Amino acid sequence: MQKLLVLMFSVLILALACGEQPAEDIAVDEGTEEGLATEEYLLPEADEYLILSDSIGIELGDSNYVFGQIAGADITPKGEIAILDAQRSCVSIFSPSGEFVQSIGRQGSGPGEFLLSRGMSFFQHEDDIVVSEVPVPDSLEPGLVVSDVMGGKLVYFNSEMEYMMDVQGFYPSPPAVLACVDNSAIVGMKPDFVQNEDGMYMGFTIGRWEIGETEPSVIYFESMSPFDPADLTTMQDDILSFGVTPEGIVLTASLSTEVYEFTVWSADGEELFTEVDENFERVPKTQEEIDLETEMVNNMMIQQGMPESMANWEPDPYNSAIAGLWVDGLDRIWVTKGTTVTPSFNVYDMDGTILFTAALDAGERASTWQVLIQEDRFLAFDADPELYPQVFIGNLPGIEKTGTEEEGQH
Repeated sequence: MQKLLVLMFSVLILALACGEQPAEDIAVDEGTEEGLATEEYLLPEADEYLILSDSIGIELGDSNYVFGQIAGADITPKGEIAILDAQRSCVSIFSPSGEFVQSIGRQGSGPGEFLLSRGMSFFQHEDDIVVSEVPVPDSLEPGLVVSDVMGGKLVYFNSEMEYMMDVQGFYPSPPAVLACVDNSAIVGMKPDFVQNEDGMYMGFTIGRWEIGETEPSVIYFESMSPFDPADLTTMQDDILSFGVTPEGIVLTASLSTEVYEFTVWSADGEELFTEVDENFERVPKTQEEIDLETEMVNNMMIQQGMPESMANWEPDPYNSAIAGLWVDGLDRIWVTKGTTVTPSFNVYDMDGTILFTAALDAGERASTWQVLIQEDRFLAFDADPELYPQVFIGNLPGIEKTGTEEEGQH
């Protein structure tokens, strides 16, 4: 039963990572307030555009640059680019200019190995964050944590990217999506399952876990629904999104199709404020988009080992208002909108005042692209690439480009 639960959760996490198939942007004349049209694709109107400047990944050749299934990407404390490959069960590290540095992890169930990896994050070790008055040896200082959902563990590597420890004992699986905070804890989204006299319930919890602990020290948000093993669709409303600052401020949002709303929490779980867009209007999916999502998610279920009889995903006919939450190096909140084909954002300060809007200019229709906002850059990849997997890199508006970055393609 536990293995089946993990498979189900893994599929839902994949569906979340791939994003929903959003409704068509409104086709209008160039220059109107509604949007900008080109011959190739529709680019939402925005105050700022995210431009791709570099990429990592090739179709054939050096195996260090050939990816299987990209599950995530991140920037290391050294400014390197890390790519989590779920198919190859490893984290590949590249220099800021895109040169291969090293590979961490491999397929397996032993120490430092992954059966099915779905999330990773790096501890930043900033000078102004005090972990302990006693110096910690590099070998005991955490540097990277990877979530192995099928292995049921969090795998920690030290600051030199050497295997440090496994933390096991999570039920039914560890936090699948995670972010390091305070150099001593992680915030993550953990699948949950409860069975009592009222029935079975499944859902997700966003909480904080201290290093080495399997029980959360703080729960920020949770959503549970009655569970029908024959109908995963009932769990759509329980899927959550979150973002964090290095100091542990947490943002949460449900992927609701009815309301645009996100909440900001202190590190200890006190609600600071909730931002609501009263003017949000629901956006329906087209039948083509519903059919595409149905096929994609059901195929994922079968590929992950779920019986075909249980591959019965039926998409919500409307798009989520919010599809993701991020915080950049200037403490700006980036809210990914779920209602446009091309990834687009509302950007706020930490008081909830909107600063500007932004959109990805990928030069093509980008309905299955993921954009990951980092400290001073963004990383992007197509969750369902037509050709081969790549990670793209670009600079965030308002943040100067670092001197170590070089433009090119790898």
